[in-house]
Amino acid sequence: MKRLAMRIYRRLALAFPHEFQMIYGADVMDVGQEAIDDLWAQHGFVDLLRLLADIAVRLPIEYLSELRQDLAYAFRTLLKAPGFAAVGILSLALGIGIATVWSSEFINLILRDMPGAKNPDRLVLTKSSYPYFERFRDQRSLFTGGAAYLGPIPFNISFQSSGASFKGGGGGTKTERVFGHLVSPEYFSVIGVSASRGRTFDAQIDKPGSAPVVFISDRFWQERMNADPDAVGRTIHVNGQPATIVGIGPRDFLGATPIAPAEMFVPVTSPIAMVPELAGDMIHKRDAKDFNALFRLAPGVTLKSAEAALDTVTRNLDDETLDPARHAKGRRITLLPGGKMAPVPSEALPVVLGMMMLLTGLIIGIACMNLANIQLARATARRREVAIRLSVGASRFRLIRQLLTESVLLASAGGCAGVLLAYWAASGFKRIKVPVSVPVELNVTPDWHALMIAVAISVAAGIGFGLAPALTSTRTDLASTLKEGALQQLRGYRRFGLRNLIMVAQVAGSLMLLLVAGFLVIGNQTANKIDVGFNPLNMILISLDPVRDGYSAQRAANLFEHLPERLQRAAGVQQVTLADAPPFSPLVGTSTLTALSKPGGADQVVQGFAKEIIGAAYFSALSVKMVEGREFNERDQNIDGKNTALPVVLNQSAARELFGNADPIERRIAESSRAYEVVGLVKDLSAPLSSRGSDDGPEIPVIPTVYLPLTRSDFARPPIEGIIVMVRTSQGTDALAGIRRELAALDPNLVMFNVRTLAEEVDRNTVMKTISTIVYGGIGSFGLILAIIGLAGVTAYSVARRRREIGIRIALGARKGQVLRMVMREGGTLVIAGSALGFLGGVGAARALSAASSVFGPSFVEASHDPLLLIGAPLLLASLAMFACYVPARRCAKIDPMIALRQE
Repeated sequence: MKRLAMRIYRRLALAFPHEFQMIYGADVMDVGQEAIDDLWAQHGFVDLLRLLADIAVRLPIEYLSELRQDLAYAFRTLLKAPGFAAVGILSLALGIGIATVWSSEFINLILRDMPGAKNPDRLVLTKSSYPYFERFRDQRSLFTGGAAYLGPIPFNISFQSSGASFKGGGGGTKTERVFGHLVSPEYFSVIGVSASRGRTFDAQIDKPGSAPVVFISDRFWQERMNADPDAVGRTIHVNGQPATIVGIGPRDFLGATPIAPAEMFVPVTSPIAMVPELAGDMIHKRDAKDFNALFRLAPGVTLKSAEAALDTVTRNLDDETLDPARHAKGRRITLLPGGKMAPVPSEALPVVLGMMMLLTGLIIGIACMNLANIQLARATARRREVAIRLSVGASRFRLIRQLLTESVLLASAGGCAGVLLAYWAASGFKRIKVPVSVPVELNVTPDWHALMIAVAISVAAGIGFGLAPALTSTRTDLASTLKEGALQQLRGYRRFGLRNLIMVAQVAGSLMLLLVAGFLVIGNQTANKIDVGFNPLNMILISLDPVRDGYSAQRAANLFEHLPERLQRAAGVQQVTLADAPPFSPLVGTSTLTALSKPGGADQVVQGFAKEIIGAAYFSALSVKMVEGREFNERDQNIDGKNTALPVVLNQSAARELFGNADPIERRIAESSRAYEVVGLVKDLSAPLSSRGSDDGPEIPVIPTVYLPLTRSDFARPPIEGIIVMVRTSQGTDALAGIRRELAALDPNLVMFNVRTLAEEVDRNTVMKTISTIVYGGIGSFGLILAIIGLAGVTAYSVARRRREIGIRIALGARKGQVLRMVMREGGTLVIAGSALGFLGGVGAARALSAASSVFGPSFVEASHDPLLLIGAPLLLASLAMFACYVPARRCAKIDPMIALRQE
């Protein structure tokens, strides 16, 4: 202990000569090392403490007084080396920019609390039917309050605007389509939101049969009503029905799921004519689990304990309603954190966080290691400068501080550029249209949390990855370095030198990043793959929503019953059919079906079916042939489904799930109280989130899908995108103009919106594939490029330091090929070692993430076994890395031995 303290005392005296002189009145250079040891022998720990205290007091003052000088010198030095500065700033800008965007996305979408909510960490969320929600709400030992909402759902709104309140001036009627929530009266009180103007809903006031009312968001008030001070109390028309605005929400409040913002709130007590979602006695249907149930936990109750208690309540309710899946194993209900921007299951949060930290850490690590390597290479050119400054009395600590100032200045510039890059990327994300039926806000604009992360990364990169080069460059032999033009000799090839270890780590990190990014790219491409199988350009999709335009359910049903025949009169129209969703839309399997057995057999209950509601001649319009049986016709649209089994068509995956290899035609299936009869079998249609998988990996099953016929009752409750009118047209004709004329002849007030071709719809549904390819492909390419730059710089650094050695080898008879192989062998060793470690790390990370297939999807599991990527990525990195080594190695083979030896 005493010997260690004496060594620290001696090092401090040599590193801080000014402080030593202030205490003892003698210069370190004058008294020498023996005098320092004598002082230690006389005073011991007392002098050590005095020296440490004086350093602690004087060091900040001294550093601040010299900071301006250090910054000016560092700025001039970087200006003299623009290539070095540009590479360093660009590397850190890309790394910090990507890390800032990633952290912003995670913070804003997953960790950020719901704006305007009171104690949002006490809110929980689940899917439920309205009767189930009412039973859940009565569990007073679990919850202090509960609310149900449906949405976002569209509302066609119109209101008479005066010149003062109508944006743009002038009076008139303004009609728009906005999205909002259908809510129970307790919605705002459970969230803890108060109105900025007017009032919120109240169960004592807003009862069934009361005058229709709506509550609007501050954004709606500001942007669509131009902040009209008299907005509260005004009458607007919602889906053609008058309603009174009773309140305006606080700033930034956009509903309980802000990622899909709601601008209008309508109570469930509203009339069906105003809210078609309430058609079919939706409030009393126990099997229609379309509502989101939001609860506030009672004091002392945790999410897990509430989930377990609700699971028991749900099983009792399932037994009462004879739910077909009541005997299924596993949890019947799952609670999500309800006070966040986007509710994420608690078990998925560590996986998402792990993925973010893995990619961010690799990106930042590669950028910082690249910076450290080029700083090590640059230290060679500054060796004589450092030696001269040391020889004239500069302390090593002073030089280290100066070099660290340069490193921090460079990292700060890279951090500022990275933040600018993050803001630019965030503005680009805002313009992306996510392929969903409701508006989605991708807000990844960096907030103060993300900016603090960027600052921390910049400072850590400047100090942490600038310290090693600073220590290396100031540890030098003055006598040999000060010789005219001398370069320090290497002690042979140091396999475990700092620069080699950094380079191996950089290659490993780059390959690991390349593999993980490649798995994500291939997985997303597989998940969003669509194989249409016919020409989608000749199919036009048109959205109509007459119920929200003010039609009654009966009038809307009459319209759609005669619409296909009417549109076929238009020139160029070959075939017309209807659907409640566009073809190849993302499917989610949520329904539970029971395959009714033949006499003497047992019924089979299967979960996870998706449902599509389609019109007559749907498959023939898509040019899809039936495998067996028939498709729907006009007679099927008039079946009520109450007293007669409703005809259904199954895809091949659904038929296998329900009936195995048996013939499904004329077999009966049931869903809750509804009975169906299978009339047709169609092949599995390719769709996003559904693919067959390849022969080289595990099969990813297509979602089993049940096709139901569009009936007259379906038109009373139109889907979010309205009823989709699908028109097959002749090639080379302008059929759309004729279609517009026919619709105008039917009703000039009928709004036709979201007109596109099926090809455009396919592109829209595959936009996530394009985004993932750009984002993850860019991340992988970024790591690859930095690894190549770093390896080329390290090889050039090695050649520069061994110039004299190489000159001697050539003078003694070494051939250029031998010198080239020597340098390439050293670079190849680094590449092989780094590639092996990176491959193991990438495969290990993929296996760990594959365990969470519910988060990343089965396509990621398949991609992690892709032999093309597992073999191609290491070969690509190794090939490019060896080429990066070859360029400086070839240059070194051309060294003139006379010039190299003349420097001795």
